[in-house]
Amino acid sequence: MRVIVVLLTCAVAVAAQHAGGKRSATKPATAFTYQLKPKADVRYRYASTLQLEQTMHVMDLDQGIVTSVSLEQEVVPRPMNDSLLRLIVRQRNIKVEFKGLEQFGRSDSLLTFPELDDYETHLVCNRRGETVSQTLVSRDTSAAVAQSVRRQALEQLTGGGVRMRLLVEFPDGPLTPGMQWTRSFSDTVTAGVVGQKIATTMDLRYTFEGLLDTLGRRCAVVRVESTRYLLSGTAEQMGMSMGISGDGILTSRYVVEVETGLPLVVETKAQIDQRMTLYDQSNTVIPMTIDVRGRLVRRL
Repeated sequence: MRVIVVLLTCAVAVAAQHAGGKRSATKPATAFTYQLKPKADVRYRYASTLQLEQTMHVMDLDQGIVTSVSLEQEVVPRPMNDSLLRLIVRQRNIKVEFKGLEQFGRSDSLLTFPELDDYETHLVCNRRGETVSQTLVSRDTSAAVAQSVRRQALEQLTGGGVRMRLLVEFPDGPLTPGMQWTRSFSDTVTAGVVGQKIATTMDLRYTFEGLLDTLGRRCAVVRVESTRYLLSGTAEQMGMSMGISGDGILTSRYVVEVETGLPLVVETKAQIDQRMTLYDQSNTVIPMTIDVRGRLVRRL
């Protein structure tokens, strides 16, 4: 799952959520073997929200910007064979709200991106939840340049420094509560509009917490923690070249429906210490702290 850091404005990210309703206690000793098996061509609908608080520390002053992103998604499974299936992920009603821009001579604003409804992400996954390939596909016939700009905007809003990961990659074989496994991810996102290119490297540790019944469904609960979270890159803004580096921590909680292997709820938090080095100003370093809260919930 990945959280995007957008320089002084948007960011992404990562993905996540909270489901209402009463939850029973985790059942302690039941073994569980994961399998991704959603029903073919069924539309699984999700609501996603992300709040990103960026605080720049400049000359003993703290300058903060709050970015809130909301969108609706639907996931449509298309089986390819016994071991692979394609998940078509579509988004609509993307809204981005900025607060705190008055310190930069701008007013707070609310932006919408209806043209991004024309894009969908195709994920090819195996039955363990591992993403084999990921492709952004355009469904319109606009000019190639316009498509490129939209593609970058969608990357920023729904991907970014840490790609939003809908699925947990499970190990083979049965799991019992307390069992752990690890995965490593690296990703690079380029936004030509602002001359930004950021690479993220992340090592994640997963813990299977057990099974529970919630919202009338049998679910598996998985906790995710980063053991390494590094980012680096470059950007061009207002005629200035700058380097970007940082490190952080990320935690997530997945509530995964056993029947389909798709999440009902994902909740994510991230904290990032980022540094911007201004090459054109004697390598001045501007520190920034970023707090991210993400929620993804399936609509039943």
